[in-house]
Amino acid sequence: MLQERDTYRLQGKREFSAAGGGKAGRGRLENVRDGWRSEAGVMLVEASIYFPMVIFTVFAMIYFGMVKYQESILTFQVEKLAVVGGREVAYQGYEVFGGEDSLLSGAVDFREGSDFGSRMEAYYTKHSEHLYNEWRFNYSEEEGRLTGRLSEMLSRRSFLTGVETRAKVEISNYVIGKSITVHAEYGLKSPKFLEYIGVPVDLTLKSGVTQSAANPTELVRNIDLAADLIDFLLERFGVKDRVDSFLKKVEDIKDKIL
Repeated sequence: MLQERDTYRLQGKREFSAAGGGKAGRGRLENVRDGWRSEAGVMLVEASIYFPMVIFTVFAMIYFGMVKYQESILTFQVEKLAVVGGREVAYQGYEVFGGEDSLLSGAVDFREGSDFGSRMEAYYTKHSEHLYNEWRFNYSEEEGRLTGRLSEMLSRRSFLTGVETRAKVEISNYVIGKSITVHAEYGLKSPKFLEYIGVPVDLTLKSGVTQSAANPTELVRNIDLAADLIDFLLERFGVKDRVDSFLKKVEDIKDKIL
């Protein structure tokens, strides 16, 4: 009797499952599928992915823009010092016309409205210190002074805080002309987050320029003085006529060949 009752209960459960349990199971499965298709919370997930990327890109662009601006300032400072320093080397005493902030100004030469009448005497005094400036090859004093001025310019006009600054000025004399070479390096520390895209922590901005420092007027004057000196010595030793005769023969041979 007990076994029949259990068999009846088991059959009832099976019939119940066959009649209504299958529909309920399919309904629950459809509800799960509808939950998968739902877009609730999608914007939050996308924002958590894209928002950090956008912030990273914006800050990286801002920083690289500031670095580029710093590089343009460095290039301008180097070129400005090369131009002004070249004139000071070519025209002895030229530095008396420049003030303390002459290199910091954006003017090509001097500021408009400058009066240099009172400085002319100082210029000629400085100009006469070395009468044979073309034969002067030691410019260590000028190099040190210009290097100090460049370092001051870098510290006062820099947009970003640097960790290391190096400036170097070299002056070369080739007798018929001079040149000035200016080099500057400006070290920066990049933000840590830029390491993820391969940007090194230590960045170095470099700029260099070579400027001619020739004085054509002084060169022509010295050549003329040298020619007069040679004529004087030839006349003094009584060989000017012989030299003139020799030069005339050389000129005739040249005309026949050419």
